[in-house]
Amino acid sequence: MATVGSFGDIVFYCTSGNGRNKILSFHDLGRSSSASFAEHERNGEKAYLEFGGDGLDEIALTIEADARYGVKPLEVQDKLFQKKATGQAEFFVLGGRKVGSNPFVITNISEGFKTLYIDGRPIAMSFQVTMKEYANQVARITTIPSGRQSEEAKTAVETSNEMYTVVKGDCLWNIAKKFYGSGNQYSKIYNANRDKIKKPNLIYPGQVFIIPK
Repeated sequence: MATVGSFGDIVFYCTSGNGRNKILSFHDLGRSSSASFAEHERNGEKAYLEFGGDGLDEIALTIEADARYGVKPLEVQDKLFQKKATGQAEFFVLGGRKVGSNPFVITNISEGFKTLYIDGRPIAMSFQVTMKEYANQVARITTIPSGRQSEEAKTAVETSNEMYTVVKGDCLWNIAKKFYGSGNQYSKIYNANRDKIKKPNLIYPGQVFIIPK
């Protein structure tokens, strides 16, 4: 058997024996990949582009299941829809190598009944399948103990500085624009919180920053 690839327990193969071909394969395979960036406007200057992170890859392909080639179309249908319904993540393997570094989940299936027996059972079916990368690692979120928050809040009051708790979607540029009216002032916040910020473009929900006056 020549194995083309697999998606979990769905194996794509092409083999010949006793004058009969057995095939479960696919065509029109495509993979798309992206990254996220936030664009921040600056007065009189080109916009500031901030890298947000790597995006999730997508795979699209059409699977052909034909009983005339030793395949049971309804079994393939059951496996695909079961994986979609349960959000089951599987590695997509092509030519013996995993595609990407993470497994994929099925986000969409469009099926076509190409040929039927006279009793309505399918002879040949096609499945247009869309998969999305399942990067299920827990995001790194820096949390600050309540005692430390209280200590920092006290320090902020004594120095007339303000405190700000980072929420999802925040960046130093937007925080600076909120407090100073200009994103160009983000370095003031960065320099005042260098013990908590390793890089200006890496801040996390739950962090508490001192906003210097």
